[in-house]
Amino acid sequence: MRLKVLYSVAALTLVLSSVAYAQENYGSEPETCRTNLSIYTEYVNQKNYHDALPAWRWCFENCPGATRNIYIHGVTIMEYFIANESDPAIQQAYVDTLLMVYDRRMEYYGQREIQLGRKGVALLKYRPDAVEEAKKIFDEAYALSGNNTEFFVLGIYFKTGLALLNQGKLSKDELVELYTKVIDGLNEQLANETKEANIPKIQEAIKTVEDLFATSSAADCATIINIFEPKFIQNPTDVEMAAKIIALLDRGRSDDCKLSDLYLKAAVLLYNNEKTANAALSLAQSFFKRGENANAEQYYLEAINLEQDNLRKADISYELGLLYFANFKNYPKARQYARMAINFNPNHGKAYMLIGRAYAAGSAGCGENAFEQKAVNWVIVDQFIKARNVDPSVAEDANEMIGRYSSRFPTQEEAFWYDIKEGQSYTVGCWIGETTTVRFIK
Repeated sequence: MRLKVLYSVAALTLVLSSVAYAQENYGSEPETCRTNLSIYTEYVNQKNYHDALPAWRWCFENCPGATRNIYIHGVTIMEYFIANESDPAIQQAYVDTLLMVYDRRMEYYGQREIQLGRKGVALLKYRPDAVEEAKKIFDEAYALSGNNTEFFVLGIYFKTGLALLNQGKLSKDELVELYTKVIDGLNEQLANETKEANIPKIQEAIKTVEDLFATSSAADCATIINIFEPKFIQNPTDVEMAAKIIALLDRGRSDDCKLSDLYLKAAVLLYNNEKTANAALSLAQSFFKRGENANAEQYYLEAINLEQDNLRKADISYELGLLYFANFKNYPKARQYARMAINFNPNHGKAYMLIGRAYAAGSAGCGENAFEQKAVNWVIVDQFIKARNVDPSVAEDANEMIGRYSSRFPTQEEAFWYDIKEGQSYTVGCWIGETTTVRFIK
């Protein structure tokens, strides 16, 4: 008998618990809640947000814990009304409700680290002037999620900081710190992303943030050095910090970045830690800027050998060609590495430009008479034409050079005495050794 009573009490407790659970999730009027959920969901599926609103609002106010869909659909419904409302006061009332949707979702379903970031994005979308409020929201979201903060939130987070910098409400140091946090998070997400569709979006976010930072007033070498030099002195073996320093100073707008002792020390640490193409390249660039040509040459060659990607090999080869051109004044070597760059990347317009400049700078003494000396301009112009044809980004510079050196072509009268006619082949001698087509100054 007693056992039956115990079973009955247990069953009753289970029933009461179920009723309490239903009331807790569906409010004091569970049947009305279910009915309104069904009504508004059907209208949302039809994209009939006007008719969905009354039933949705009832659920939002009376059974907020019934289903997460109240908040998922709530964002869609509110954004529709915001977009289609012409009265600014009413529109802002809808914005208030949208922000409340995010708050209520966090209250009932958690995920504060995710929903806070999305709330900040929504706030700025509809109230662009609320940057200080949005920054506080993003700060909290990042404190909860760190590098796992959603990539689109990280992008807006940085833009918010940049806006505050421009308003004088954020220091350069603070923006640099924000940039390093955001770019680290985006790069980590790109490395770990498994959804193919998200990869170009993250890449675009990285490019946008990098471009915005590079053109900001905080991207000067002095600011970056002032922030990181004391930290690096305290932790001279911190490889991760050295990588950040190199990345930041590489974005700098002047040669002072790579000329700094901080850049060289960070580059040496990275190289000694792991001999990679990037580490060797950083050292090469630092020595190039300092005029330490032999060291620069050594590390450029090593970077080319270590690099696996042909496009990157092309860029490094081109830089080595620049070293020979600008610092060594060794024009045949400059051409050699410019041609190597073209072998790795046939569309490397800057490499063709370099060859043209090397011919122009190194042609003194090429030719036994005035006609032959002028004929060198044909091969010079050929290189600038090739540069323009393969790479539109150098077209303006190439056209200027084409105009300059075309004006130095021989005249038809000068060619007459050497029995040379327009359109025939002609080989320029000395170290150049290029075959070209005869043209005359017009």
